Amino acid sequence: MNAREKMWNWLVTEWQWPKAALFCGVMMILLLTAVLTKLGLMYFLIAVTLPMYMVHQFEEHYNNRFCLMLNEKIGRGKVVLTPKQVFWINSLWVWALSMVTIALAFLVNPLIGLIPVYFLVLNGILHCLQAIRFRSSNPGLFTSLIVFLPVGGYTIYKLSELPDNCWQYQALGIGVAVIGHAAILLQAGLHVVSLKRGAG
Repeated sequence: MNAREKMWNWLVTEWQWPKAALFCGVMMILLLTAVLTKLGLMYFLIAVTLPMYMVHQFEEHYNNRFCLMLNEKIGRGKVVLTPKQVFWINSLWVWALSMVTIALAFLVNPLIGLIPVYFLVLNGILHCLQAIRFRSSNPGLFTSLIVFLPVGGYTIYKLSELPDNCWQYQALGIGVAVIGHAAILLQAGLHVVSLKRGAG
C-alpha cells in the first residue's frame, strides 16, 4: 500500500476525516481569532466560514451518521449516498469551493464572500426543514441552529452594508449555494434511480 492509498484508507475507509475536520477547523478558528484585529471583522467573518463548516461536518458525519440517517429516512434502507460520495461532496463542494471563493473575496471583492456564506445559511435551513419534515433531530442540526444561521445571517447583513453591494452579488451567492445543494441532491437521486433499475 503506497502513501496515497494509506491516506485514503485513513481518511475514508476508516472514516477519520470528520475528526480531522474538527481539529483543523478549531485550529483555524483560533488562528483567525488571533489575527482578528489585523483582518477586520468583515474579512474575519468571510474567512471563518470554512472552519465553521468543518466543525459542523464533525457533528454531521461522525461515525458516518448523516449518511446512515439519509439512507434510512430517504432511501428507506437503500443506499442513497455511499461514504466515498459523502467525502467527495464535502471535500470538493465545501472545502474547495470555500477556499476559492474566500480567496477571491480577499483578492477581488469582499462581496464574493457571499457565496460561502449563503452556502452556510442554506445548509442550515435545509437541516431545519429536515427536522420539521421528519419531526426529529438530525446530524448537523445543532451547529446549524447556533452557528450557521446566526453567524451567516449577521455576515450577510455586514456585507450588504458595503457601498458596492448590489443584487447581482446577492444573486450570485444565492445561486451558487442553490446550484451546489441541487447538484448534491441530484447525485443522490440518480444513485437511487440506478439502484432501482438494477433491482428491477
